[in-house]
Amino acid sequence: MTSKFYLKRFQLPLFFVLSLASWVIWIPQAGVALGISESAISLDSPLNALTVWGPALAAILVTLLTVGRAGVRALFHPIGRWRAAPQWFIFVLFFAGARWLAARLIDLLLGHSYELGSGPIFSLFGPEQAIMLPFAVILAFPNTLGEELGWRGFALPGLQARYNALVSSIILGLFWGFWHIPTWIGQGFVDLSWLSLLVRVLSLVPIAILFTWVYNNTNGSLFMAWLFHASLTITGYFVPLLPTSTETVLSWIVALVVVVVTGPARFRRPVR
Repeated sequence: MTSKFYLKRFQLPLFFVLSLASWVIWIPQAGVALGISESAISLDSPLNALTVWGPALAAILVTLLTVGRAGVRALFHPIGRWRAAPQWFIFVLFFAGARWLAARLIDLLLGHSYELGSGPIFSLFGPEQAIMLPFAVILAFPNTLGEELGWRGFALPGLQARYNALVSSIILGLFWGFWHIPTWIGQGFVDLSWLSLLVRVLSLVPIAILFTWVYNNTNGSLFMAWLFHASLTITGYFVPLLPTSTETVLSWIVALVVVVVTGPARFRRPVR
């Protein structure tokens, strides 16, 4: 048997391993945050922005090795599938904002009292750097494409060829969270307890379920997955961080409703 045969057989594990190339930059940054190393590429460096293209580059390389150039063209093709029913555009564009508003309202109703700070992007760019805000929003699109070309463009179709939609989403969501661990540490987003890391990783599982739901109901549209990821990212830039876990709980509730209503096989209700 040829090496190409084995590459095709193990292309998903190979993709997951290669996507961890992002850690080459992220692990030193985590080390600086932990005080165990002294130098790393700055979080503001353009090189740091390239780390989110780890999944895309892994997908391109594995596809090139197993299928060839035609396969790479096919990998990019679903970006052009932009036609979808209006309700899917409404969901992908407004889910993140609606979730935040609902979480804030629930917190108020439950009597949780806390001060809201400014959105993360306003903390990063003060009034004297306000001109950078549009650039940060614009850059969210190529950055999120770097992830989605790998996660939903390559990994999700491969996983769903072997498992049902629910299992595929859980596998991808867990790895997606695992992939983020060094950068979460480097940016100070998590405490260094196993429980904090576990909760943070698990929080991406319901989001992965929603991505699969959107993807499977829009004819495998990578464009819609990309738009969904960009919307989540941009909304996260501007809304203040809530100190409660209400947003995560709401994500789990919505994901569970999707699984119950549509079934775990394809996240699509049968056409009658």
